[in-house]
Amino acid sequence: MDSSKKNWMSRIGIVVIAALMVEAISVVQYHRLRKILDEEMGVRTQVIMSTLTHQIRHSLERTEATMRENLWDVKQSMAHPDSVFPAMIRLIDDNPNVLGGCLAFSPYYYPSKGRLFEPYSSRNEDGTIEASQIAGPDHDYTQNEEYLWVVEHRCPSWTDPYKYGPDSLSLATYSYPILGSDGRVVAVCGLDIDLSWLGDTLNARQPYPSSFGLLLTEEGDLVAGPMESRTPRADVQQVLDIVNGNLPASANPRISIHKSRLDEDPYWQLIQVYRTDETFAQVRRLRRQQMLLILLGLAILAFMINSYARNEKKLRLASEERARMSGELEVGHRIQQEMLPKNFPSFVYGTLDPAREVGGDLFDFIMRDGKIFFCIGDVSGKGVPAAMLMSMVHSMFRMLSRRVESPSAILYSINEELSSGNDSNMFVTFFVGCLDLYSGVLKFANAGHDKPFVLSDEIALLPTKANLPLGVFPQTRFEEQTLTLEPGTTLLLYTDGLTETKNLKRQQFGRSGVQEVLRSCLAEGKVSPVQLVSALCDAADSFEGEAPQSDDLTLLVVRFAPENLLREQLTLNNDKAEVSRLSEFVKEYLGKLPIEKKVAAGLRLALEESVVNVICYAYPAGESGTVQIFADSNYEEVRFTIIDSGFPFDPTTVLEADTTLDAQSRPIGGLGILLTRKLVDSISYTRQEGKNVLSLTKSIL
Repeated sequence: MDSSKKNWMSRIGIVVIAALMVEAISVVQYHRLRKILDEEMGVRTQVIMSTLTHQIRHSLERTEATMRENLWDVKQSMAHPDSVFPAMIRLIDDNPNVLGGCLAFSPYYYPSKGRLFEPYSSRNEDGTIEASQIAGPDHDYTQNEEYLWVVEHRCPSWTDPYKYGPDSLSLATYSYPILGSDGRVVAVCGLDIDLSWLGDTLNARQPYPSSFGLLLTEEGDLVAGPMESRTPRADVQQVLDIVNGNLPASANPRISIHKSRLDEDPYWQLIQVYRTDETFAQVRRLRRQQMLLILLGLAILAFMINSYARNEKKLRLASEERARMSGELEVGHRIQQEMLPKNFPSFVYGTLDPAREVGGDLFDFIMRDGKIFFCIGDVSGKGVPAAMLMSMVHSMFRMLSRRVESPSAILYSINEELSSGNDSNMFVTFFVGCLDLYSGVLKFANAGHDKPFVLSDEIALLPTKANLPLGVFPQTRFEEQTLTLEPGTTLLLYTDGLTETKNLKRQQFGRSGVQEVLRSCLAEGKVSPVQLVSALCDAADSFEGEAPQSDDLTLLVVRFAPENLLREQLTLNNDKAEVSRLSEFVKEYLGKLPIEKKVAAGLRLALEESVVNVICYAYPAGESGTVQIFADSNYEEVRFTIIDSGFPFDPTTVLEADTTLDAQSRPIGGLGILLTRKLVDSISYTRQEGKNVLSLTKSIL
């Protein structure tokens, strides 16, 4: 064999050996990349399942909280059978996710109602709630397994989902035992929640076209899954057989199944299913490209292998970074949402919809001393920096509003903190209000935020002074304003994410759009905070259409709607002889309230102690003056407000007397404020328009 032939054969051999080596490397890289992608899918699956578990658990916990918070009302209504029906309607109305509820009494609990008595309340399509008695010969709930289980174990329980009604709604029932004074179960209260949304939620944001999620009961029965148009029933059934052990895991090697379950009752299972041909489609495509590159030449192949190795590493790091960032942002979103109020009284409601995972909007409220302190704000910018600044402002508002009476003082303190070391030059538009729930007096201060809407018979803007936003200049003074609201007046606070909502044509929703929605709500009688917020969110979403959300959208509605208020007043001269009139006034007023004698006696003593101090010490000796006493109550708490024009004096700053010392060693004074603090729940003092204003508040429930 001549040398040229040997060289050719040698080159062929080298090419073959090199090709085999490259192919071997390609195979190794292929399996390595599959492993990396499989790990990435595991991380993504954990994030998806964690989010879904939180959503499901939140819906269940909200139903359980509805039961706990309204159970006292149901128990009070059980004194008479006819009182149970309105109590059940109020229970259902407290949670829009609850479709119906029943109260199954033990046999012959009400002799006049016979052996079986089960009031049932259900929500109609128009939102109204009806109540009726459904027990009878054809519906003997005492034979129901869930009823018997709750009675036997005396603890709450969730049923497995079941189909109900002509529309085959998917429901689950939360049953709660009501115990009598002897410790036995006298009734079982059940709430029905709609689970039809679970299938869409599980499969709303799947990473691949054919991947899908399932929700199963603890025993493995299907609760929710994808629509049949998305995933054939046969594929779902095969996954169920594998999960329940009816088929081996190797029955379909082309699918990957991930499982999780709720860690509390009900112990439902979450199943996430992927198809490996989709999961690893990118890997197989890369391998085919490598085979083509091998045919182009070893030199190019070597270069491509080197590039591929570098790109593979970047891809893995980028995927890991995306997964990490996604997880951290999801945690941040969850934490931010948990900072917002969860439980709203009937006259307050708010919502926050961030444009990104985390946002820079905030709203909050607290109630104390018969007043509600509320706020709304918008941090300049978006994303994580805005969310961090928002969290700091939110915490400061919570801390200050628990002890500071003046909205302008709250703004001043927050601004001082934000302006210190504000190298990023971020600022916050902020509005703070304080509404007296008895008198309707609204105090407010604005730091560059959009003017709130005022809804009464007409729609207008609150006449606020703009002032500078927070964080611009230290020592900024914020003008405080006062307005007395008429009963039925509603305040709508919002961020510019509402008025600046844009559609695909880049048109803005604007104040005119907000006013149009508000006029429609007033015309239809939809004036509750929940109805107003829902209508505005729906309108903004409809206007936005397919356009991406450009800014955080936050709404807060506060309605002054005093109901069942008992208000009386008395004016006294600064004469000790007037104390008898005070005693008679307080006795007569408290006699109109459902209050215990011991509590009433303590209130009389606390009020007399405070008023006598004003009569004796507020005015100079020999000078005449008056003392005004306002008594307010909503039949849950009572508040006495004492107003005089005497010397400025804040009794809440007086140190309590040290009762451990003997009478000779103890300084004069302090015993009165010590006694008053022990007899009431809270004391507050302000100096307004040259007058001392002292409020004593006591719960009478």
